[in-house]
Amino acid sequence: MIALALLAQTAAPTPPQPSPPQDWTALPAYPLVRAGITPEATSYVRGEVQSDRCRIATPATDGAQVIAPVAILVGPAGGVRQVVPAAIGCPTVEQYTVGYVIALTRGGSTASRPGWYRLSVAYRW
Repeated sequence: MIALALLAQTAAPTPPQPSPPQDWTALPAYPLVRAGITPEATSYVRGEVQSDRCRIATPATDGAQVIAPVAILVGPAGGVRQVVPAAIGCPTVEQYTVGYVIALTRGGSTASRPGWYRLSVAYRW
């Protein structure tokens, strides 16, 4: 009996995560406490772009070579629950940026309420 109960608990599907809204411009900006792109992150992104694995259609501005927007879901307890990249034409940079943002937000969110936020990571070289 106990084994069946444990099996039922482990086999329960996880609830699906909500998707961010279609229009990210209406989302509030995510308040980052520690900002800044490391030289290693910039070097990785530059290497991906220069290797011709990327087909970035939208040119960046303000001295940035690549801008990678993400939507960030903050849960009721204040933690970052999900980071969703925008398609910029470079899947490796999109996923790298998700990991980078997760590392930046580790330890809790600075957002004042649960919900979706937006953040753009600008890589300059």
